Amino acid sequence: MVHIVTAGQRYLGDHSLKAFEEKLDRPRFRRVHRGTIINTDHIRKISPLSSKRWLLKMSNGFEAVVSKRLASSIREHDRW
Repeated sequence: MVHIVTAGQRYLGDHSLKAFEEKLDRPRFRRVHRGTIINTDHIRKISPLSSKRWLLKMSNGFEAVVSKRLASSIREHDRW
């Protein structure tokens, strides 16, 4: 089961995160942790937690930690 968080609601999805990831538009949607995919259009602030981990603050108030392994997926995005 997957939790989907939007600007105004929370939903439960029946598919795996991998299944959602395969259907979402890349590069707009990026996996930033093994359990988190974000919409890069809604990143409002990036703060360093360590030399290779970041904290993302999203427009809806959600905060996500970018794992060391997936940090490059955010750095690849042309805005950052």
